[in-house]
Amino acid sequence: MTCPRIVFRASCLLALCALLALPALAQTTIRRGIDTFTTSADGSTVVDFSSNPIPAGFFCTNSAPFAGVIPLKGVPLATAPAGITGGADTIVERIGDGIFTTTGTATFSVVLRALRLTGINTITVDCSGVLTTWRADVCACGLQPTGKLTAKIDPACGTCGTASGNLLISACIRFTRLDTGQTVGPITQNINLGVSNMNWCYKAGPGQTVVTASFGVDTNCDNQPDLTLPPMANFFPGRSCATQNADCWTVFAALTSCHENYNNPDAHDHCVNPVCGRTQ
Repeated sequence: MTCPRIVFRASCLLALCALLALPALAQTTIRRGIDTFTTSADGSTVVDFSSNPIPAGFFCTNSAPFAGVIPLKGVPLATAPAGITGGADTIVERIGDGIFTTTGTATFSVVLRALRLTGINTITVDCSGVLTTWRADVCACGLQPTGKLTAKIDPACGTCGTASGNLLISACIRFTRLDTGQTVGPITQNINLGVSNMNWCYKAGPGQTVVTASFGVDTNCDNQPDLTLPPMANFFPGRSCATQNADCWTVFAALTSCHENYNNPDAHDHCVNPVCGRTQ
């Protein structure tokens, strides 16, 4: 650390000493990079038109207003190399370093780079007496606004902590008629996603996907990677001091769903986890 003028040297030295004196602070900077997320198919993520219905005639001539709620699940993003982000359907980039201050906090800007969700169930629309079936798809929509997160260190271990703040999202919702392939939309929704005490650690845990090189990702849901993003750095959401060394299936056990192995009923069940993948 350097100071441009000699008069500031004492204050710089004091700030450095205070920073080094923070409880068990393992690193002083959260570096720029990307974070990946996978949306569970448990119905907790929805698009809700109850307060702002889709107007009459949107889907077809004489279609009624739609004021329903559509549960969503994630669709793995198309990447180059393929599969580099595992089954992630959402990517957020930290577009600047977060440097810990003497108060033990680091603030950094974040922006949504890619999002791809689809309806768990289809919806039925009456088009002049003909019942039609539609699928909802959600994608990141154009230039995204910037949010901010503030991270804190947990003194229990010094290698993990929590982060809080706001992530602003602009999402486009399109509908596809399944029998004809006709699409309508998009409908744009702006979402202010509050983040409260999200756990994170400097290092990934066992079984967690780690991206170590720059890669391409599809940002407009056409399955063609069109944006190059940096790798992950030293910020891994989802882990805490208590779980930093636990395997992925243990940490995210609540998200796991299983069904019988239909080919061999005597074998172990097939289990799927939106973060950890699948196993037998």
